[in-house]
Amino acid sequence: MIILNTEQIDTLSKYFSDVSKILVASTVIGFFVPTSIGLIPFSVFVVGATVSMGTLVISIYLQK
Repeated sequence: MIILNTEQIDTLSKYFSDVSKILVASTVIGFFVPTSIGLIPFSVFVVGATVSMGTLVISIYLQK
């Protein structure tokens, strides 16, 4: 198992936080904003919301 120091854990936590924000912006918000390209299917919305919450939970867990 790889042991990370405090700085690496903090950087990893920030990475997961940023990934969570990108997923929210692209799937969850994109689901509610109509575009000329087309609608995002409900299954993509559910998966995006779930993965976004998962990465947010990982980020919060690493910050503790």
